[in-house]
Amino acid sequence: MGYTKIIKEDMDDKLKSEKGWFCTRSGNEYIYDFHLSKLPIIIKVASSVIIDTDRKRNRGSDAIRIYAVRKEALGKKAKIVAGLVKASRVYRMGDWRKNLEEKVHSTILRSKIVYSKWQVKNSRQTNF
Repeated sequence: MGYTKIIKEDMDDKLKSEKGWFCTRSGNEYIYDFHLSKLPIIIKVASSVIIDTDRKRNRGSDAIRIYAVRKEALGKKAKIVAGLVKASRVYRMGDWRKNLEEKVHSTILRSKIVYSKWQVKNSRQTNF
């Protein structure tokens, strides 16, 4: 399986708005956000699709990255306050869609665990 060129429409097709994903911009790249409904967590997918061209960066120069951040509260407009899960990469090879889906699910699970541990630690610090 070789390198696969990916355009914005490919990402839109995989990370569908009707499933809760929405596309934002950061720098010169499209970022896809998914807000967990019951926790103040956003799963972010940095597409590496360049905004000006709607095409991926050149082969070997970037991969799709998935990470999680914590918000100050529930709600789409709540401020991001901390990172939860460092970025993992999805290489643009062959079955990138399946690999992306697996990494997103893994990031959701890891972010829930990290957030739960943060809550326990935070509650201990406030309850002397």
